[in-house]
Amino acid sequence: MPYLQRIDDRRSYSNFGPLVTELEARLAQRMGVDPGCVVTVANGTVGLTLALQAVVESSAGYCLIPSWTFVATAHAVSGAGLTPFLVDVDEGSWALTPDIARDALSRIDGPVAAVMPVAPFGAPLDVDAWDRFTEQTGIPVVIDAAAGHDAVRPGSSPAVVSLHATKILGAGEGGYVVCRRPAAITEIRQRSNFGFYGSRDARMVGTNAKMSEYHAAVGLAAMDAYSNDVSGYRAVAEAYRQRLSRRQQIGFQAGFGSAWCGSVCVARFFGADQARLMARLEAVGISSRAWWGAGVHLQTAFAGLPHLPLPVTEMLARETLGLPYFVDMTDTDVERVCRIIEHAF
Repeated sequence: MPYLQRIDDRRSYSNFGPLVTELEARLAQRMGVDPGCVVTVANGTVGLTLALQAVVESSAGYCLIPSWTFVATAHAVSGAGLTPFLVDVDEGSWALTPDIARDALSRIDGPVAAVMPVAPFGAPLDVDAWDRFTEQTGIPVVIDAAAGHDAVRPGSSPAVVSLHATKILGAGEGGYVVCRRPAAITEIRQRSNFGFYGSRDARMVGTNAKMSEYHAAVGLAAMDAYSNDVSGYRAVAEAYRQRLSRRQQIGFQAGFGSAWCGSVCVARFFGADQARLMARLEAVGISSRAWWGAGVHLQTAFAGLPHLPLPVTEMLARETLGLPYFVDMTDTDVERVCRIIEHAF
């Protein structure tokens, strides 16, 4: 409420108002960069599109993305005028790596204009390695860190974080882009405001992707509560790990709940039937989620996309499942979920 009151007191409701500016400054301070290295956007998907448009010189060609991702990644690439080209991920990290991308480059006919690796469910990526990839290949990179607020680290490649209500730092809706190159951030800001920047002359093609003062108010309040919220998430993650990691058939992403935290808990059940686990949980009133479905290559809208073999994606799609996970989840709740899973095994 104090933040909302400030909106009316200032009578500033749009176009990079005081609360949006404050939110950008606080995000920049958290990541140790100048405020000019962060820009907010209306949502994470449009942030990815604008970031691609800002770094890609040509509006034609392929953009390599992992098929093991949420479908928004492919929509963002298409929105930028590029064609998604689907590649596989590393089994250990669940992420597209520079080595996988280099191998793909040698096997693809046609121009590759960009690469968009994804931070799987908020896990950290090796930003320095991706910056080196761009230096060595000349191919720009945009990092889809939609769920990665807790672990994102700024580099020369723009990283885009979602502030959707489902994320660990939620503003209801919104997102931000961070990059150590202020010129790239300035162009993204300009593209998010109809191509305007410092004048009423639209000097480039853009759209309306500005964050509202109201969402910034929620984002600022969420930042005030962030430390306590993350502590709650980490406690739930630890409870899951202690109970389920005793079984060799069950594993979690490296560092989940200790080195980094997201707003979803995705476990891997080696050799298990995902549908059977979901049915066992649902039978006792416990919901679960196959957050990324079977991979982008099996989404109807993108079924015809070019792709390389995807064995790891297909394996993860069969063996991973999002478990109930919320900030005020009790130990009793966790025990109940784990008991049903253990009985299923």
